[in-house]
Amino acid sequence: MPWECAAYKFMMASPEDVSGLESLIEQGDLAADEVLCIIAKTEGNGRVNDFSRPLAHRAFRDCLAAHTGWTGAQVDDRVMFCMSGGCEGVITPHATVFTRRQANAISGKGEPRLTLGISFTRDLLPEELGTVVQVELVSEAVRSALANAEITNLDDVHYVQVKCPLLTSDRIAEARARNERTVTEDTLRSMGYSNGSSALGIALGLGELSGPIDPASICTDPDLYTNLGGSSSGIELMRCQVLVVGNVEGAASVYVSGHHILTDLIDADGVRAALRSVGVTVEGTVSDAQRDRIVNVFGKGQVSLDGRVRGHRSTLLTDSDLNTRPARAVLGAVIASVVGDPAIYASAGWGYHQGPAGGGMVAVIAKV
Repeated sequence: MPWECAAYKFMMASPEDVSGLESLIEQGDLAADEVLCIIAKTEGNGRVNDFSRPLAHRAFRDCLAAHTGWTGAQVDDRVMFCMSGGCEGVITPHATVFTRRQANAISGKGEPRLTLGISFTRDLLPEELGTVVQVELVSEAVRSALANAEITNLDDVHYVQVKCPLLTSDRIAEARARNERTVTEDTLRSMGYSNGSSALGIALGLGELSGPIDPASICTDPDLYTNLGGSSSGIELMRCQVLVVGNVEGAASVYVSGHHILTDLIDADGVRAALRSVGVTVEGTVSDAQRDRIVNVFGKGQVSLDGRVRGHRSTLLTDSDLNTRPARAVLGAVIASVVGDPAIYASAGWGYHQGPAGGGMVAVIAKV
């Protein structure tokens, strides 16, 4: 029996605000046991000590547990939670809920429509984070998520989101107590290693790169990357979680997904191209009528490794403020200016393997 996939967006007044999800359930728009994934932009600092992420995760998990009768552990076994910290600039804290239910019949038109799939790795050991072990585990999970989404043609993939762990002082100490060494003892840099390894796992799992991956290339070789997704690390887990978004012919959905590459953090034309890939007409800013079709836009961007944007010097790599925060503000403002809506997903900063060096990608989910 075919799947019917959908996506809904709602605003959040605080990291623990799940009233939007409660309303969708109470109004009958979705059933709690149909929730496959929740991606939220929370208003913390996006760094190692961003506790807005686990707070939001717990609130959403407990909400679903209350409506399904599942335990919190059972919810975590069935639902992917990607809480992404940092709403700098104009980004509005919000969440996107992805659902999947069994459909009564395959769409008669046979046109490509939204499909979703998720998969989880096992828990990583601290010393495995940022290594080839993480790359391979994520690549296996990507392939599993593809099968879960019933995608057989990789051209039908438009977005892959990974939620992955990072290192804390306690996790580093635990590895050291077993005479194991972690890839870094800088907890902040561990975010980059985890995100980079996960991105290589995406590329490997989708066949964008062929293995094996040289361990020395992780977060050092900018020529190795995925064009189809990104990753977000956090303290609230030790495994990697994967969401695959695509389109398949005959899917019983009224939604469609698309994407486009970003050449840099100010590539507004790349955002417009992503919108056009789902049939949203746009020249400057999206019109009110067309905006009603857009569920959400997901952007991933990287700070150029030479610190330049279109040949001009920037301070993103030298400013005292960690580059992830101003970079998110820049990318968020560029996407919001095109969409005409600040409630968009933007993730950016120092990183490797998530799009071409200094660039990234944008994915869109819209109503047909």
